[in-house]
Amino acid sequence: MTTLLFLTACGQFGDDDYGTDTLPTEEQLHVNIPIASDSAKSPSDPDDWATYYEGTRNVTEHVNGMITFVLGSVYLVTHTQKPSWVNDEKTEAQWGPYSDSGLDPVETGVRVTKNDDGSVSWAVFFVPNGGTVETDALNVAEGLVDAGSTRGEASGSFGVDFDTANSLDPAVNLAGQWEVMYAYDAEGVAAVATASNYGWENWPRIDAQYAYDEDYTGAGTMDLAYNKDVNWTGTDEIVTLRSRWQADGMGRGDATITGGDVADEVTSSECWGTDFKTSYWTDSIGLYDQV
Repeated sequence: MTTLLFLTACGQFGDDDYGTDTLPTEEQLHVNIPIASDSAKSPSDPDDWATYYEGTRNVTEHVNGMITFVLGSVYLVTHTQKPSWVNDEKTEAQWGPYSDSGLDPVETGVRVTKNDDGSVSWAVFFVPNGGTVETDALNVAEGLVDAGSTRGEASGSFGVDFDTANSLDPAVNLAGQWEVMYAYDAEGVAAVATASNYGWENWPRIDAQYAYDEDYTGAGTMDLAYNKDVNWTGTDEIVTLRSRWQADGMGRGDATITGGDVADEVTSSECWGTDFKTSYWTDSIGLYDQV
């Protein structure tokens, strides 16, 4: 998929015929929590942002990056490049496959199909060097835009198979599966992302689910649940974090730890102000002094 990111725009092509007009852009699915700049930190304590603000921001930025990597690439190719093949009915088109150089182990392409029921299917595929699209192409990302979707109001899903991508191209150093279901309209966006055995190739993997709901004025919520061995005993616990924030940046996070070796549920809550600093903290085990 890295190849797609380096393509140079070479003009706009009509996209209605191929079903690409309803493919989501990354901006339509991003969750945009208000961001504190470095200047917002206290000069005397550079690490005094609220814990759950920083955690929420880090998670949303990672998910936004994933969405940009996949959807940004697909949208760029299908809206700035002429298809390399289109069927007679103009309901199916293919872009590529492309390669940055002879050193690439794969070529990368995109397919889009307008289905009979009005939905649109799309895929990013790899073709190993020396192979052909017809016999050797393997999908590394697949998506579906639901029937009835428009440019401004749509729902759908997409998934990325990092195991397949990594097996064909070592430059893709992530592993596992990533799936997203989404819906957006003129007022906002909601999505659920699920990661299965996901992580860097040679690092511990996680199973996680992430859901967010944001209106385009800037207010939103995020729910995150994942498995982690929080007390380093070799058994995973279940960690959850629910965050919500206003357009001015003020927000709150509530976390729980259950299961594994934790006998009693651990809870904590934190509020932060428009300066992104903790204005209130409490937890069930006295981890920090109350603010």
